[in-house]
Amino acid sequence: MVLSALLLADGKPVPLNRLIDAVWEHRAPITAAKQIRNAASDLRKLHPELAERLTLVGDGYRLRLDGCRLDSDRFVEQTSRARELRKAGRLEEAREEFHGALLLWRGAALTGLTSPVLRAQIAGLDELRLAVMEERIELDIALGDHESVIGELSAWVAENPLRERLVAQLMMALYRSGAQARALTVYEQTRRVLKEELGVSPGAELQELHRHILLSDLPAAPRTLPVARYNNLPAGAVHFTGRVRERRLLSDVVHRHGAGGHSYSAAPPVIAIDGMPGSGKTALALHAAHEFTPLYPDAQLCVDMAACAVEDRPLDPKAALGVLLSGLGVPPDSVPVGVEERAAMWRRLLGDRRALILLDNVADTQQIVPLLPGAPHCLTIVTSRTRLTDLMATCQLTLQEMSLTEGRELFGRIVGDERVRQERDAVDLVVEVCGGLPLAIRLAAAKLRHRPSWSVAYLASRLATGRQPLRLLEAEDGGLTEVFRQSYEGLTPSQQRVFRLLGRLPGDHIETHNVAGLAGLSLMHADTLLESLVDAHLLTTSTPGRYVVHELLHAYAVQLAGEAALDPVPHRSGLRAEPVQAVPCP
Repeated sequence: MVLSALLLADGKPVPLNRLIDAVWEHRAPITAAKQIRNAASDLRKLHPELAERLTLVGDGYRLRLDGCRLDSDRFVEQTSRARELRKAGRLEEAREEFHGALLLWRGAALTGLTSPVLRAQIAGLDELRLAVMEERIELDIALGDHESVIGELSAWVAENPLRERLVAQLMMALYRSGAQARALTVYEQTRRVLKEELGVSPGAELQELHRHILLSDLPAAPRTLPVARYNNLPAGAVHFTGRVRERRLLSDVVHRHGAGGHSYSAAPPVIAIDGMPGSGKTALALHAAHEFTPLYPDAQLCVDMAACAVEDRPLDPKAALGVLLSGLGVPPDSVPVGVEERAAMWRRLLGDRRALILLDNVADTQQIVPLLPGAPHCLTIVTSRTRLTDLMATCQLTLQEMSLTEGRELFGRIVGDERVRQERDAVDLVVEVCGGLPLAIRLAAAKLRHRPSWSVAYLASRLATGRQPLRLLEAEDGGLTEVFRQSYEGLTPSQQRVFRLLGRLPGDHIETHNVAGLAGLSLMHADTLLESLVDAHLLTTSTPGRYVVHELLHAYAVQLAGEAALDPVPHRSGLRAEPVQAVPCP
């Protein structure tokens, strides 16, 4: 099990807790960590060729492949060659390559392993095999070998009765072999199974094929039939700009691991975007989703996971699956009751679709594990204000502040490029005071746009010299203060207290011992709380033991410190202590 988890990670580090979950799930013994260490040692002894490649990384392990090729890698490469040959019109050669690739399989992936933690990756490998097999059969039928594939197709449809592409191929092969009645019987059986198990009707492609067979007017050559498409993506940001490096990185991930590439990865790609509140995570994710839509034409679905909901709890997986199934056209009364049943239906419906799923505002990894598709030709984009360190993402991107050039361009898009050219230095000052935070720059530009009498220099002076710069960066929905408040309300009481205390220290020079003194905490406890604020993107680390808080977040902390009564420092003698004054940094 440990070796399988390391191999499935494709050379990436696997944390100890994930290895433990892969072996025992939620029933790990007290000695689990020791047993994993022993297993790693045994692997080195039993397989000397792995000794140097199996290395300790953090508290977990990484198995470096160092050019070694797994069967899955060879399968992907050969499949890629087959698709290139098919594009070039060399169909016979493409079919032979597909056949060769499929011969690498000797049954289901990692047969005998039942770990729920690895289930999604194992399902992804099996889905990849099935998708390639469908492509090969499509070529067989196109080249006139429809009779030879009927037996194979019948077995696959019996094993996967809800996979409509396979059903369509079997119906096509039967019809072209002169078995029209059998083709119609297959359709009727599939319609009944879909109704009984999922409460849905066959898709548009299957219905159209059924109609053609009924009328005996199926064209001589295979045809592409219409497929129902679903899209509930919100509109992207009107003035989106910048983020060139990040957009290039996301595009590279999709074109290497997703539907934009020559071949699909064994596991469906997952892109995770995190960053401090107001950094533009959702804007970038939506922009990318709209850009990648042509590569995922069957469905583009978005769910707000509501991690920062203050009055309500974040959306639970069961409710989120209900939203997603509804987005795929499943009637409300046909959505299963249990979360596992909903997840199973969700993955079945995505089995032969190229879909893009955007999970916005995620609280933690456990919230979205049941929502991740197993089909390799799907793409999931996740945004979160915290680092999802235990999510096995294909790409983990932390958004930083905008550069001066990007901030200037965004400001100009909103207020007009002419004003930017006339007061370039003032614009740069606004971007600087906003700390390169996209939301702050947008709000500042919107404020200026609706006040024609103000100059950029006047706005910059008010932002730079005002006691409360956040008051200028308000909007109808609360603006920057509301965004910061949502993140603050998501903290534990201890984290909130430490964050408020940051308002009593210089924002560019925060040290652990200062915070410990102000809060009356041990250095270890203070360090733990400060590091948790780093993971929540409310602090950044400059050097070990020293932290920096963004200018506007610091202004919010100052505001909170002024509003809340200062907490007294616990006194070891039991006497009440007076509030401790801010400790000046050396």
